[in-house]
Amino acid sequence: MDPWKTLDNELDAWADGGQTADFWWRDDDAISAGPQLDRLLAITETTGLLLAVIPAKAEQSLVEVVQAAPHVRVAQHGYAHTNHAPRGQGLGAWELGMHRGEKIILDELDLGRQRLESMFSDDYICVVVPPWNHIDPVLVAPIAARGFCGLSRFGPRDCAAPYANFALVNSHCDPIRWKNGAVFKGEEKTIGNLVEHLKARRTGVVDASEPTGYLTHHLDLDQDGWAFSERLLKRINRHPAALWRKDFNELFRGATI
Repeated sequence: MDPWKTLDNELDAWADGGQTADFWWRDDDAISAGPQLDRLLAITETTGLLLAVIPAKAEQSLVEVVQAAPHVRVAQHGYAHTNHAPRGQGLGAWELGMHRGEKIILDELDLGRQRLESMFSDDYICVVVPPWNHIDPVLVAPIAARGFCGLSRFGPRDCAAPYANFALVNSHCDPIRWKNGAVFKGEEKTIGNLVEHLKARRTGVVDASEPTGYLTHHLDLDQDGWAFSERLLKRINRHPAALWRKDFNELFRGATI
């Protein structure tokens, strides 16, 4: 079956049940202005965008383009997007792992928060987006205790709000295949990821209240990935049982214990 028809069928099933399938868009690794970011900001005007910015590397040019894009909010993408996991142990890439100890990680996150607050003011929301979507679970409680309002990783969340005033809202579909170089992984697999999460929500297998998150990396999207993303948002926009969550302050405030 045409994968786009599969998506339509799933959204039709939401409509038949009197439900609305909500989505949200996150993009990672932002540092500066540029043509790829311009393209992303242009196509997400109707969807809203949570832009995960690397605090230690953020440039003033990024502030200017965010200020000119009222549909964009900034989240905190770790601190410097540096891998501190020991090499050669098959652990993958981690910045927010316990390889350096809790204090230095939390101190860096505090520094990053201060810098993004200073740069972006009200366009910044204090949500931590771990680089590579990796964070040691023991860090979540102290991050919440420091006044951060949320965390965004990858995959269905276990709960909406593990702590008071602290929400978990994840992404669930990445159109890039990263192994051996970043390339679009194809319509069938990408739509399959979206439909899998949508169906799991609709049938109660996972938290139905967590919107389905689409995750991009504007610096790494190839032309096929861009074309797919543009087609996807148009497909979702025109379906009566689908919508994009654009108010990110509300999204991360909406989950309560």
